Amino acid sequence: MSISAFSASALALSLLGLALSPSVAAPTTSKGQISVAQVLEMVDRAKSDPAARMTVIAYLAGVGETAGILLSQAQQRGGFPMTCRKSFTLDEGVALSALTAAAPDAASWAETPAPPIVIADLFSRAGCR
Repeated sequence: MSISAFSASALALSLLGLALSPSVAAPTTSKGQISVAQVLEMVDRAKSDPAARMTVIAYLAGVGETAGILLSQAQQRGGFPMTCRKSFTLDEGVALSALTAAAPDAASWAETPAPPIVIADLFSRAGCR
């Protein structure tokens, strides 16, 4: 199975929005990863900026769908069998909670990659083992 057209489009849109939106001041990490600062700033801007709102939706959809595809691919290829008690769920509030809990010090947000935090929380909440 390959990455669906939706997840590829969603991820591309989210990265494009985060990288090119003139309203976004937060940088990626020094390694070019989407930072906690970027996601938190975009979520804050989404309250009043429709473009930021669409970027947040696309980012979360892309991360969530990609996590599911990676899990499926690992299992299909004979990787460590992982089962989840519940379906994946991801929304803005859950992502914000996960990011601020995992990176409580705002001074570290610019260098803390957001996707691993969101994905780890996604797996944890779904009861994956």
